[in-house]
Amino acid sequence: MTPDEIAPGQCADLSNSPASELPGGGAECSSNFLSAIDTSVANAELLCPALAFDPTGPYPSQCANFNQLGPRLPFIAVSPFSKPGYVSHSIGDHASLLALIEHRFLTINDVRLHLTKRDQFADPLEDMFDFNHAPSLNTPVGEAAPPTVDCTP
Repeated sequence: MTPDEIAPGQCADLSNSPASELPGGGAECSSNFLSAIDTSVANAELLCPALAFDPTGPYPSQCANFNQLGPRLPFIAVSPFSKPGYVSHSIGDHASLLALIEHRFLTINDVRLHLTKRDQFADPLEDMFDFNHAPSLNTPVGEAAPPTVDCTP
């Protein structure tokens, strides 16, 4: 099951609905093999040869989908709001950074806005931060001194 109904390697998007929502109908699905999407399609076909037989047809059930985790990636949160010495055990993914930004800054009247379904269901990783008791929360920020050498052209 895909979070946005677009299977891996079957580039589709909302660029020209409804045609572009079909597998292979997206704006970046072209014969230009230098585009990033074509590289993505080629990589998906290498990972699952069954996809190459019918790249615009139903996604082969034997191919890997979004139902498994990929390799572990280290993540270090460097922020004045980071909890010191804290190790998170939350499962995040690449969409977690978007989810964090959306949760912190795109919540209006307790309604969280999302860019895609992928970041809607991603863990926002907020357990790593303490936004209420940060050590430098009330530290004044001074003004930078003007340059000592005038480098105006």
